Amino acid sequence: MKKIVAVFALALVVAMLSGCVVQSAPAKPAGNTVTMGPNNYSSGDTITIKVGDKITFQTESSGTTHILVVGTNGSAAKEAGAPDFGTTGQQIDPGKSWVSPPWTTAGTYHVTCTIHPTTMNLTVTVTG
Repeated sequence: MKKIVAVFALALVVAMLSGCVVQSAPAKPAGNTVTMGPNNYSSGDTITIKVGDKITFQTESSGTTHILVVGTNGSAAKEAGAPDFGTTGQQIDPGKSWVSPPWTTAGTYHVTCTIHPTTMNLTVTVTG
């Protein structure tokens, strides 16, 4: 009789555990993702990455179009060691993203939006 009770108790515990729902934590945005709102970098105006990393620039679905270039205050400027953003910059529409080329040289760089020059100036620190 004790064996039947023990088996029944074990079966009950297994049945209870199998009915539990295990929830995982929500996925965190990638460490090298910069989110952009209507006229700002909503994830902050600085990012630190390692040599060889890429940055994903993601426009919020409620945001607006952004055109990103290397430089400050809405103007493209050559910054030795910064990756190429193309001759006219990178246009990123609402809800879309763009992944930069790798940042291959340690240093401090800048990314600005030509449409929002006073509110979108990102400092990128690349560490060795």
